Amino acid sequence: MEWALFFKAVLALAFVLGLMMLTLWAVKYLEVRGVKNRFMQKLQNERRIEIVESKRIDARNSLALVRCDDKEYFLLIGATQNVVLDSEVRVKK
Repeated sequence: MEWALFFKAVLALAFVLGLMMLTLWAVKYLEVRGVKNRFMQKLQNERRIEIVESKRIDARNSLALVRCDDKEYFLLIGATQNVVLDSEVRVKK
C-alpha cells in the first residue's frame, strides 16, 4: 500500500514537471518566432509621448524633457506642483 502511494506521488511530480517544461518550451518557441516582438512593436507605434531625458535637481524636484508628436516640452516636476517651462521647443530632424 505504501509503495502505491509513493508511486502515485512520483508520477504526479513527473507530470507537473513535464507540464512546466512544456510551458517553458512554448514560451521560448513563441519568443523566438517573434510573437512577443510583434505585439511590443505594435504598442510602440501607437505611443505619442516619450520621455527624452530626465534629470534630478534635488531630492524633491526633477527636470524632464518630454516629446509629444513634433514638440518637446521642459517640465519641472516637484513635490507640490508641476510646471511647463518651455513648450516652443521644436524637434530638429
